[in-house]
Amino acid sequence: MNEGVEPTMSDTDTDRGRGSREIARRAARAPRHFVAILLCCLGPVAGVALAAGDGASGNPPRAEQLYRKHCAVCHGERGDGRTPARANLVPPPRDFTSAAARALSRARMIAAARDGKPGTAMVGWKTRLKASEVEALVDYIRDSFVQPQTSAAFSRGRAVYMQMCVACHGAHGQGVVWAAGNVLKPPRAFGSPEARRELTRERMISIVAQGKPGSAMGPYAGQLTKSDIEGAVDFIRAAFMEPAASADRQNIGRPAPEAAGDPAAPMPKGLAGNSERGGRFYAANCTTCHGVNGDGQGPRARLISPKPRSLSDAVSRARLSRPALFAAIAAGKPGTDMPAWDKVLTDQEIADVAEYVFLGFVNPKANPRISETRK
Repeated sequence: MNEGVEPTMSDTDTDRGRGSREIARRAARAPRHFVAILLCCLGPVAGVALAAGDGASGNPPRAEQLYRKHCAVCHGERGDGRTPARANLVPPPRDFTSAAARALSRARMIAAARDGKPGTAMVGWKTRLKASEVEALVDYIRDSFVQPQTSAAFSRGRAVYMQMCVACHGAHGQGVVWAAGNVLKPPRAFGSPEARRELTRERMISIVAQGKPGSAMGPYAGQLTKSDIEGAVDFIRAAFMEPAASADRQNIGRPAPEAAGDPAAPMPKGLAGNSERGGRFYAANCTTCHGVNGDGQGPRARLISPKPRSLSDAVSRARLSRPALFAAIAAGKPGTDMPAWDKVLTDQEIADVAEYVFLGFVNPKANPRISETRK
């Protein structure tokens, strides 16, 4: 399309074209923030006008140019979502610099950019951008704005949550049944649409530090450090408040029925677990429920229903393999206190934990050294 030349339109496109031109005409007289909202919502339609002349040479624009042209109007030049559109969009544009954004997989971001996100102003770009352009755009966002998460920071945040918050809010952030029936105001279910809409990171940090009048939520500023409060909030946002990962992420490593119980079955995706690293993570995050010896007799076991699985009994040794453990650790188990670790761990870290559990409890004869180090 050349600037200043009216494009040729089919009859079926006439009404749409008239509507888009009318919106553009009104936007020219509107406040700047309204123009930003229009651009967010029109997405690919507005992008046609914005990108006049693109692709004429057959070479796709650079990823940074794509971001500035199509995304910065809502997400900002710095990727933090602090734009004029923010105050008028519910929910607001994604802040790619936030801790919650660190839990987003590349595949999930590509799907959102390609297909859009229902219930938000985020539209799909698959009719405007090539698949390679969408991927380049996502890679630019991840490289430029999304800070790499450290498993140590998330492990600490989870440890604080499990120690101070899980009794009321539950292992999956859903609010436990006993608390809902025995306190004046039920504990917040972090995965609810209301929580995702109302709770910003700053508000959550303030509530944890100062408490919430009229509820059972007391202040923790005197018990926890500022970094612990922030770590717990970041864990909650990443583990419970982000919508469920795409189906392919949820099914990563799910074993075929014949793989369960096969001691020779390899780790999914060609991964090789490191039992030493996995053992350190298990000691810091899993022993409270599953126990040091994997017998399901951790210090929290008596408070949990259903009880944590024994990883060393005859049933587990007959059924569990490396791929089965990988899948269980990644996806968790609904209806129990076993969380889905794929929200905070990489595939390699999950494989490390699975390897430690497999060699330490399920098939200890394969590596007696691990069993000896626990004694």
